[in-house]
Amino acid sequence: MLKKRKLLIITSLTLCVLVSSFALGVSFAEKKISGSIRILGWEGYEFTEAFKEFKEKYGVTIDPTYIASNDEIFAKLKAGAEYDIVTPNQANIEQLVVNNLLQPIDVSKIPNYKNLDPGILDAMEMFNFEGKVWAVPINFGKNDVVYNADKVGPLESYWDLLKPEWKGRYIMQDEALGAITQAAKATGKKGDPSLLTPEEFAKAKDFLIKLKKGARAIVISKGEAKSMLISGEVDLQATSGDLMIAKLAKEEGYNLEWNIPKEGTLVFIDSYCIPVNAPNPEAAYALINEVLTPYVQHVGVVKNYWGAVTTDVKPLLSEEEKSLYPYDTLVEFFAESKPNGPLPLEPGKYATMADWIEMWQEVKAAP
Repeated sequence: MLKKRKLLIITSLTLCVLVSSFALGVSFAEKKISGSIRILGWEGYEFTEAFKEFKEKYGVTIDPTYIASNDEIFAKLKAGAEYDIVTPNQANIEQLVVNNLLQPIDVSKIPNYKNLDPGILDAMEMFNFEGKVWAVPINFGKNDVVYNADKVGPLESYWDLLKPEWKGRYIMQDEALGAITQAAKATGKKGDPSLLTPEEFAKAKDFLIKLKKGARAIVISKGEAKSMLISGEVDLQATSGDLMIAKLAKEEGYNLEWNIPKEGTLVFIDSYCIPVNAPNPEAAYALINEVLTPYVQHVGVVKNYWGAVTTDVKPLLSEEEKSLYPYDTLVEFFAESKPNGPLPLEPGKYATMADWIEMWQEVKAAP
């Protein structure tokens, strides 16, 4: 009887410890992580400053490899490259899942998952397949036009860039999803811009070829875009513009601003996913939990002009930060500005992902 009582006491204490761990928002993964966390994703998604305390606390390093487009994630994973975290947006998740390149997410290992905003959860249907979660949102945003406000004003319409006076004064980003989505909207696409009929696809291609002919360059990084804008080499970034470019430029004393032309733009939700061959998956879980903390959402996400995905960050936001995105009405925001759905993988009524990639290569190669 005494032994049984001791066993019950020990079991109760163990349960208390487990419950306390969850109450404090500490995942089991965080207690035993070590080594390197390799990230394949967009520049900035390693959140260098915001993750500083995390790295010091657990003695880990975060080693990023930057991408210029979401297509690189598929190509590198398909070739067998090993990363612990990749950062696709919602339109690219399905391709990675059906090719067995991601492992499903065990949300019980992410205590902060419960703090995701209802608006984000409502829009997350594209992260879930076969009854499983494959991605955890880290931020959301939009592809604005970024411009040098000392030289030009907001761009009213994408079509204005085809006028002779704009030739050589703007750049485009080497990123198929953003460019084709913006072109589709410019040429009248309504509804999900990932579902383009052959006619809609042809219109977008024709527009992009004309836009490319007048562009000064197609840049491959955010840093290159920022340098060309602040140097005065160009006045505007036309496709896949990132508010972080404007933010970094403002910190250096340059006057970059942004706007969305009347036709609309791409709205995205970017995520952390764990590849099926991740060498350090427990550390990946710990980092995913960390990215959902109020501190990282504020310092890493909001202060870089992206939208936060959790509710508990809101008390930390300044009035200016709150004005960047409609945090109180995210459900309505995503219903009205629906992010691209998965690009079709098989031939049928709509252009496939392979068609999009091929078309973008043709646009870049056009004289």
